[in-house]
Amino acid sequence: MNIYKKIALVVVFLFLALPALRGEEAAERVAVPFSDPGKAGRLEVSLINGAITVIGYEGKEVIVESKAQAQVVTPAAPEKPSSKYPGMKRLAAAGGGLRVDEAGNVMKITSPPWKGDTSLAIRVPLNTSLELHTVNGGDIRVENVSGEIDASHVNGDIVIARGSGAVAAHTVNGKVVASFSRLDGKKPLSLVTFNGDVDLTLPAAAKANLKMSINNEGEIYSDFELAVQTENVRSVEDERYRHGRYRLNIEKTVVAALNGGGQEITLNTFNGDILLRKAK
Repeated sequence: MNIYKKIALVVVFLFLALPALRGEEAAERVAVPFSDPGKAGRLEVSLINGAITVIGYEGKEVIVESKAQAQVVTPAAPEKPSSKYPGMKRLAAAGGGLRVDEAGNVMKITSPPWKGDTSLAIRVPLNTSLELHTVNGGDIRVENVSGEIDASHVNGDIVIARGSGAVAAHTVNGKVVASFSRLDGKKPLSLVTFNGDVDLTLPAAAKANLKMSINNEGEIYSDFELAVQTENVRSVEDERYRHGRYRLNIEKTVVAALNGGGQEITLNTFNGDILLRKAK
């Protein structure tokens, strides 16, 4: 995609966001192809405030639907005129606006943080790889995508439905829920949260080597019959060489082979439960 197409996409998004200037909720939609639709593409989304939903479909374009909650335009109070610019009214920043860049089969979507909350609903080809990041304002949800998924959040849940590729899902304040239609048996899976439950559903015949740990309060529950053993995992931080401290951490990790073992799966929470479910 050349520079003129990139600029055009940005202009389209900003033009469609004009209702936000009137305090309305803006809705936007655009379809963007990958440079080489015959090959698997990669989508990278980075937000500060907003939810991200991605659904795989039988198509070749990335279809982006955006809804931004506009901020209300508020002039300065008449009894407190601006001292910096006498006679002028201060207007609050309005919501809306996205930027889409595509090159080399990698598509990047970003939204300026000062634009307010922006929620994205995106449809992608089934084998698209995803890198999704947000901080506040909603959850990350992915459904029916077979490519690799890297999702990170701070204040919200991460939900993966009907996955089949490698997944790394990490959040701080929220739960991580994932269900797989199959495991590819190759790259490891990692589901991690600090405050929340980790909830994983696997096919009955799935083969995996599980490492599950809870660092503070919580329990582990399973629908599967597992041969469980407890393993002490040690980590050392030694900064005495620069007048720092020495710290030895010993964590209890539950290790189990599912159906004879296979793909590596790590499930970890600090405050919460771990649930391992058998798909019905």
